[in-house]
Amino acid sequence: MPRFTLLRCAALAATCLPFGLGLAPYSTQAEGWTYMDDRSTPQKLVESYYYAISNKLYVQAYSYFQAEDAPADFDKWVKGYAGTETVQVKFGETEPDPGAGQIYWALPVALEAKQTNGSTKVFTGCYKIHMINIGMQADPPYQPMGIVSAKLAETKESFSKAQPGSC
Repeated sequence: MPRFTLLRCAALAATCLPFGLGLAPYSTQAEGWTYMDDRSTPQKLVESYYYAISNKLYVQAYSYFQAEDAPADFDKWVKGYAGTETVQVKFGETEPDPGAGQIYWALPVALEAKQTNGSTKVFTGCYKIHMINIGMQADPPYQPMGIVSAKLAETKESFSKAQPGSC
């Protein structure tokens, strides 16, 4: 890559990252902090949600819920993640379920939550994801893909053996 392009990308990192510098799209890194926000697929949405949880970016994580479906008590919801250090997630198959200008996905997941005390917890279950058809959104504000609900249950299986839950 020519020197001019590298310098320009360094100055405009947020706009250059998706274009072949070896970093993930919609992710940026700068002096001790990282950021990821990707709502392009149900899987990327849930990965971004747990990225935010793992990095204690609770306001960002909370924003992935659709407004009417967000947990009612933000502080109580945050306290529920107080002992969580990092989260890994894997997915089962999902297909869009479109209808009347709406698209829903039932996304099976298995996740491993490493706790601050060194223990781990494994959960399986399902995320319900919703998006208003992009072509139906004519007036601001734009409503991105969001989490409608999550039904997770702890399992005694290891993460490597746990299968994403049923929806």
